[in-house]
Amino acid sequence: MHRIDPYSARLFLSVIEEGSIARAAAREHIVPSAVSRRLAELESMFQVSLVERSAKGARPTPAGEALAHHARLLLRALERLDLEMTEYRRGVRGHVRVRVSASALATGLPRLLQAFMQGHEGVRLDLEEMDTPQVFREVSGGQADIGVAPDIVRHEGLQVFPYHRYDLCAVVPEGHPLARRETLYYRDMLAYDQAELTSGSALSVLLDAAASQHGAVKRTRIRAMGFESVCRMIGTGMGIGVGPSFLAPTHGPMYRLRFVPLDEPWAHPLICVVVRDLAGLPVAARGLVEYLRGTWPGR
Repeated sequence: MHRIDPYSARLFLSVIEEGSIARAAAREHIVPSAVSRRLAELESMFQVSLVERSAKGARPTPAGEALAHHARLLLRALERLDLEMTEYRRGVRGHVRVRVSASALATGLPRLLQAFMQGHEGVRLDLEEMDTPQVFREVSGGQADIGVAPDIVRHEGLQVFPYHRYDLCAVVPEGHPLARRETLYYRDMLAYDQAELTSGSALSVLLDAAASQHGAVKRTRIRAMGFESVCRMIGTGMGIGVGPSFLAPTHGPMYRLRFVPLDEPWAHPLICVVVRDLAGLPVAARGLVEYLRGTWPGR
């Protein structure tokens, strides 16, 4: 088995990021010959060329790009190891990095996280809200232990557990022509200006695909961060939109909106808990996953 030490990993990344052995040496405060020697040792160890050298500098080969990816994971893991050991010395008994979508937060997740923390004193929670695709990328790339987001993006190589199901509705002002309907097809909405989440959100991608299936061009008038902002824009007459049904009791009266159920097969997303490898998680993170999975009524 080939083994790469952290110092070699850091030097190699410096070469890749600087695009030059000389600049990498200056960044690491050593002589260029030392960097070249360490690079040669790595290529000898793996028996493959890692860098293409030319008068313009140094560029990674495909094997070098793969090594750079794993080197970053290695260095991040070591940084986290050092951080967690420091926290253990200070009395912290676990550090869990959680990435969540806006829809996951709106389903009561903060209350569950607070209950978990109360039952696990000493566990530190690093919580950050992101668009759904970014949640999956953070977990896949090792930047997060746990993700909680709708299961509406591709997730090869990840373990996904059901957490909460919800319904999507057409969100329209109380006086809008569609407000009197009991249910709607999405195509009924496409004749009107739309207010949506940002274009990178999973819901926006889902709605683009739905509009395309109907052969229609979606007239998106405004995009906003989070359902709170979208509902506020709809309430001021900036368009109509799609949002989760669980916002109806609060945001309906607040912004004078009507939430009309969508009669579409894709309008019932499943929010999931996402991890790379449940068995490989630290004890505190694994405990949080099991706690959230325990709230799923079908388990």
